[in-house]
Amino acid sequence: RAMNYSILDGQRTIFGNFTETATETMTTLRPPIVNPYGNVLDHLKIIYAFLLPPMIIVLLIAVIGNGTIVISAHKLTSPVSPYLRLCVSLAAADAWAAFLMMIGLIVNSLMPVMLGIKKQTMCFDAVLEIFRISGMLTSDMHLFALAINQFIGTMWPLKYKMIVTSRRLRSLVFLLWIVPIIFTASWFFLIPGDGFRHPKCNFVFYNRFGPFRITIFILFTLPLLATLFIYAIILNHLLKAKAQFNKTTEVTGSAKCAPRKNHVNSRLKLVWTTLLIVSTFCFSWGICVGYFILVCKQDCYFIYMQDVGVYAGIFFGSTVNCLVILKLAANPFIYTLRIRAIRRSVESFLGKRFFGGSRRAGCYGNERSSFCHKSSPNGHAVKLPVHTPLLSTNSYTVCHVSDVSSRNESSRGAFD
Repeated sequence: RAMNYSILDGQRTIFGNFTETATETMTTLRPPIVNPYGNVLDHLKIIYAFLLPPMIIVLLIAVIGNGTIVISAHKLTSPVSPYLRLCVSLAAADAWAAFLMMIGLIVNSLMPVMLGIKKQTMCFDAVLEIFRISGMLTSDMHLFALAINQFIGTMWPLKYKMIVTSRRLRSLVFLLWIVPIIFTASWFFLIPGDGFRHPKCNFVFYNRFGPFRITIFILFTLPLLATLFIYAIILNHLLKAKAQFNKTTEVTGSAKCAPRKNHVNSRLKLVWTTLLIVSTFCFSWGICVGYFILVCKQDCYFIYMQDVGVYAGIFFGSTVNCLVILKLAANPFIYTLRIRAIRRSVESFLGKRFFGGSRRAGCYGNERSSFCHKSSPNGHAVKLPVHTPLLSTNSYTVCHVSDVSSRNESSRGAFD
């Protein structure tokens, strides 16, 4: 009989097979044979005792942190921009991914190795893998959707509301969640004699290098590369606009450019925030997917238990898992520290006693900069409509007050 012991893979990319020779010896009445894996299992228990509790605790923090952002979303000040809606949906995807990773560590590592619980079938593991992989693809597609959203808001701000409607956004979020699940589950249902069509749900196709791993790698990599390319275009556009406003201010010595210059700066800050999320995603899930395509049990470039030994597998598998876990736990802090609207909604949900200080009415931060309240000399709040085109054919007339005041509220877009 064979037992599978997960090596903290998080994606089941590291799996070791150990044969119970002692049981076979007793049934065949042959002379006793020393189990060569006894010491390995003892070492695994010691290693897992140190690794599993901290990893599970950090995952629990990730679930609570991302879940708090999702639960407090109803406290966001209306109207909620598409950017914030996508961020909340991405936080929900991160909370879901953290929860699945935590269940995976318990089922694939804690129970079989630490508690010695044997698995009769792999059906639960198959279901877990479907949701785990689809959750990773959902997060990836959310980042791509955020990039498209910010690209439209930057390049065509006046047409933004006509392109990104609430109905389209709801449909998009639904597809971002449901399509990866359907696609991943189809592999477990359609292959004859494998996956759920196997009596014990053994999904052999998953453990070898083949169409499945290649497809997942492509579906993960292409949107991520496209996301980085789109943000390069956005940054180039915004930095040119910022340089133009700086030049205009120096030549004219006028402060009339300040509203739109501040708006460009707010957009830049929001883009840098999203890029921080994307870069940490590349560093964590990107390495995980790279490991997924390189190491497996059959036909991969590195074969587990041949090219990669047990202890090397533990080291690489735990390292990959730790990167993903830290990423999932870090996202709530990125949202709350750099996106003021989300921070205010979390503060409002949790209550003042956790944060101290009073909330100031008025400006809601960079993500609501389209009509950010400013104090006038008489003490009243005024609205500065700054969601206007970033560049003009004449950099010296682009900041005239008459030009600024003529813009309509309908031009608000991805960054309000």
